Amino acid sequence: MGRLAPHTLVSLQSPDVLLTSGPLPDWVTDMLAATPVVIVRRGPQTTTIPVGIRGYQKSQRFAAAIMPTDWQAPVTPAMALNRLPELTAARRQLPAFQKLARVQSLLSAYDWGVGGSLQFELATGLPMVNPNSDLDIIMQRPAPMSPAQALQLIERLKVIAGAHADI
Repeated sequence: MGRLAPHTLVSLQSPDVLLTSGPLPDWVTDMLAATPVVIVRRGPQTTTIPVGIRGYQKSQRFAAAIMPTDWQAPVTPAMALNRLPELTAARRQLPAFQKLARVQSLLSAYDWGVGGSLQFELATGLPMVNPNSDLDIIMQRPAPMSPAQALQLIERLKVIAGAHADI
């Protein structure tokens, strides 16, 4: 299997495949029991793939690794957008999902997707987004973008949605 891009969510074949330097906190065990989904982190992928486990609290983050053969069903930030129609009407009313709806037309010319708690909720169905969640936008641009163009886009995102852009 090839290299996985950071911010890609993958399902573990089993929670037992996690490679860690110590014992798992109880919240990690509980989260993996609810959904065995982890997020690919930045870093070398020569022998292992760096991943992270996220919990319901912003402070609940745990770094680990997996072997390149121990994952399945990737959900990239762009793929997560395709799951928006599956949200209930009540979930769509949360501010972060409202912001996501407002930025879609602005970003239509870009290769982009959603990260963070929105991506995780869209991929797993778990209610990760709360009224204070921010909107993380993950972008890739095949052609170089000047610093001025990037700043202009970031400012437009802030005006339209108060969105944080992780480009």
